[in-house]
Amino acid sequence: LAGARRRVRSADGVAAGPAEVSDGASGSMSDRAYRRSKGWAKRVFMPASVTAEYHTYIRWRWIQRLLSATVNVFGLQAMIMAVGLRDARAVAGGHAVVGAAAAVDWVLKDALGKVTRLCWAGRMGRSFDGDAKRWRFRSSLLYATGNGLQIATFAFPSLFLALATTANCLKQVSMLTSTATRSAIYRSFASTETTNNLGDVTAKGEAQIAVVDLVGMLLGLLVSKRLGVASTLANPATLVAIYLALSISEIGAMYKEIKCVVFRSLNLERANIVLGDYVETGICPGPVEVARSERILRRPKTPRPDVFPSVADLAAGLSAADVEAHVRAAAGRDFLLMPWKDGFGVALRDGAADGAVLDALHARARAAAAALADDEHRAARRD
Repeated sequence: LAGARRRVRSADGVAAGPAEVSDGASGSMSDRAYRRSKGWAKRVFMPASVTAEYHTYIRWRWIQRLLSATVNVFGLQAMIMAVGLRDARAVAGGHAVVGAAAAVDWVLKDALGKVTRLCWAGRMGRSFDGDAKRWRFRSSLLYATGNGLQIATFAFPSLFLALATTANCLKQVSMLTSTATRSAIYRSFASTETTNNLGDVTAKGEAQIAVVDLVGMLLGLLVSKRLGVASTLANPATLVAIYLALSISEIGAMYKEIKCVVFRSLNLERANIVLGDYVETGICPGPVEVARSERILRRPKTPRPDVFPSVADLAAGLSAADVEAHVRAAAGRDFLLMPWKDGFGVALRDGAADGAVLDALHARARAAAAALADDEHRAARRD
């Protein structure tokens, strides 16, 4: 048979009949072209050895980036039209227009944006690793706000420099935050802990986004011409309405995208979720269950200052004898557990290992559960 080979299949040592196995050469020319194109697209755009969540993630990411690229076109057009309107009004008022002034404003907004990016990197660099999902979502909010300020330059061309500079600063901060959190998110899609394919996932992800961004830019150009907002005669209210509709959709897609990410390592929020469920039910939740409980829009249920206050704050309001008793109870451990606000606070010994941190959080969860049970018991006795 042309285009196929015959192979004998066997099970448990018993010979079976011959079976045809396609080698890709059989079928019509269109079928072969389709299979080859599909294989090429898979090699270029899809990484190997990824978790099941990855496919849902990329679908939402494609939607989010498509909308983001489309809105970005409207923002860039708005800034260009704002410069034109400002110069036109200056000419109508009898003032001279210097072409270099517009170029200086454009370069200045970019320069200030780079300086802001540099300052943000120095201030927040270590904060991204432990809270990648929440910071990634925040970056999308900053980028959407930047797009909105760019569109606002068309409505207020006299404020071009202030609005455009602020918009570019927000976008630079957003892009830095997105880049800083991307590796942690990509690493979460490795199918096993030993799978070292971060480079493959990153390269394929960037290839996907390159195509989606191109489609989004083309879509933005077509929609802007279709709706008549690609000239200085455009209605600013129409631009604002388009921006709001697309940005709200983009933020919704980003939320769904981030909810698909399942980390298999612990940060403070995930550790508190795991230990809280374990103390309450005796069952340790899996990574998918923990991911569903993580907060994206709001800050964690138990923020870090409520878990790890300073020693001075922990000791405030306690007598010296009480503090001494807590210190004696913590002898031989790398942490100190004391009542704090409506729960318990933890003070760690300098150089405490990760295991000691988990022990401290476990002890805190157990103490909080015991205190809650005592409160419920007293309330039941009063009733």
